[in-house]
Amino acid sequence: MMNIRYKRMESPHLDAVVKLYIDYYNTYEGGCWTYDKAYKRLHQLMTIEDALCFIQMADHAISGFVMGYFKEFDDLTGYYLEEIVIARQFQGAHLGTHFLNEMEKTVKENGASFIELLSVNDEMHSYFYTKNGYRNAENMIFKCKHFTQ
Repeated sequence: MMNIRYKRMESPHLDAVVKLYIDYYNTYEGGCWTYDKAYKRLHQLMTIEDALCFIQMADHAISGFVMGYFKEFDDLTGYYLEEIVIARQFQGAHLGTHFLNEMEKTVKENGASFIELLSVNDEMHSYFYTKNGYRNAENMIFKCKHFTQ
């Protein structure tokens, strides 16, 4: 049985987290992340005001990470879950669910009334979030505009 622990993400963890990020997204999501671009994105998330980011340790290896930040509204505080990534070799071992449950408990203890996130619109992600109690927001729709070259 694995020994699972959680630690607040710190700068020395960033190199390993970036490599995990690249491996996951370039393998599973068809990404083309380079080290520099992934480092910049994750460093931005880690240093944003009110960020709360954790690594998950399975035995002595980083098995995953969560990155997000608290957002203030007029009547409540929310937590925006920007990234949750579990390393390929730990997929299917319920570590993502365990991590999400721990994160929910932590952000609630820190004043959040809800968690919001954007997810890839596919069967795997839909199943994962639905089984963990997440639903599609009915009062919002994601919009974007791409610019031509």
